[in-house]
Amino acid sequence: MKHTKKLVSLLLALIMVFALSISAFAANTNKHTITITNEKSGHTYTAYQVFSGDITGGKLTNIAWGSGVNGDAVLAALKALDNSPYADCKDAMDVAGVLAGFKNDSEQLDAFAKVVSKYLGTEAGHSSENASPYTINVTGDGYYFVKDTGTLGSDDAATKYILRVVEDVTVAAKAKTPTIDKIIVDADDNKGNGTAVDVGSVVDFKLTSKVPAMDGYDSYTYIVNDTMSAGLTPVDKDKDGKIDVAITIGGNDYTDFTVAQNEQSFTITFNNFINQKANVDKEIIITYSATLNENALNTDKETNTVHLEYSNDPNNSTSKGKTPDKIVYVYDFDIVIDKFTDDKTGEERDTRLANAKFVLLNSDKSKYYYYNETTKAVEWNALAEGEKLEDVLATGYQGTTNITEVTTDANGTAKFQGLDTGTYYLHETAAPAGYNVLAGDVEVIITATYKADGTIDTSSATSTANGQYQQTKPVENRAGSLLPSTGGIGTTIFYILGGLLAVGAVVLLVTKRRMNAER
Repeated sequence: MKHTKKLVSLLLALIMVFALSISAFAANTNKHTITITNEKSGHTYTAYQVFSGDITGGKLTNIAWGSGVNGDAVLAALKALDNSPYADCKDAMDVAGVLAGFKNDSEQLDAFAKVVSKYLGTEAGHSSENASPYTINVTGDGYYFVKDTGTLGSDDAATKYILRVVEDVTVAAKAKTPTIDKIIVDADDNKGNGTAVDVGSVVDFKLTSKVPAMDGYDSYTYIVNDTMSAGLTPVDKDKDGKIDVAITIGGNDYTDFTVAQNEQSFTITFNNFINQKANVDKEIIITYSATLNENALNTDKETNTVHLEYSNDPNNSTSKGKTPDKIVYVYDFDIVIDKFTDDKTGEERDTRLANAKFVLLNSDKSKYYYYNETTKAVEWNALAEGEKLEDVLATGYQGTTNITEVTTDANGTAKFQGLDTGTYYLHETAAPAGYNVLAGDVEVIITATYKADGTIDTSSATSTANGQYQQTKPVENRAGSLLPSTGGIGTTIFYILGGLLAVGAVVLLVTKRRMNAER
């Protein structure tokens, strides 16, 4: 009897092994290729079989847990979800039945993928290419989970988990990274990357981006990081200690953001940005302004730099990416007077002249330059109707504060600082002792040629010295003339003639008296 029971037990065990063998053999060995397109290189994709089965007409039948997951653990985790739709599921077939009721790219599928990601088993294959398209060769029909397992670059984003019934299939990775651009409004160059203004002028900046695809994310970080050089002062009209910022998304005002500022740097944090998920690809426009300040007088350019910090892995909430820095440039220029007299033949200008005085006029001579030491800004004061420059010069620069007059030093140098490009006129108000005041005004033209990135092309006429771009203007004074004198010789002649006349008069008088006596 005992032997009979042992024989029955052995037979049952053999039957179970045979059944399992049949089940194992039932999994087909069909070859398939998963192709993933992604414009970014450097990714690695790994595939795991979630369900095995047989594909017929695009549908998966004879479904069982695949080799890529711990099926029991996945089922338990699915059943434990809040308000779980898998509460009544007993096996892989039941779970597949629930999934079949979900839409493509739905949040329910993303939630399922996140559970699966925690209980992965043996990989079915991985991509070996370093550039798109990426291909993964797998064996066996089934439902596959694909994970972006590569090391991300700083300006990149991971693909969200992919779930696909696999025959030969091609899928586009939803991992497009956001971008951000900055321009100067009303810039001198046609790309908005470079401009010149007077010191004290306000410069307007515009940032553009688009709402990124946020499929698979539960939350999304979107932070603008901006840094201005010391020559730019952020405009803060409401005096709250932070730069004034305006934002629109898709043309509508957006106010759910926070600005934090630390001197020249500030951040704009978009709060609850995941709520903009439905606005994918709508334009984000950010505007703010800065004033070119007195620090710019001693530098060749001012910079405004921006980059965007963003979420780059829907499967890792702490992972962040960063866009490349975008820089724009703001310039101001000096007019440098080179005062000389040519007291030798040839082209050499031998003598520099001190104590020549100048004021600066604008292009149509209707305004005159004044650097306000209180506001640290260039001001252009207009001549009143009917007012002449001579009237201003007679009263304006002597004790008042509405016009700037410069005086050349021992090297014949003086300068006007903090200027925009354009046409100006130097008006000499006083010449050095012994020299003539200029009869006319001297035209000075400041030009700037910009490269594509907004920097100045130094091969242009504008030069740089002492860290500042400038336009040097040679100005010549001529000495007064020593005129011939005619007064001395004429007086001598008058003295001689006078003497002769006096002698003649005496002779006539004596002669007349003698004649009278003889009578």
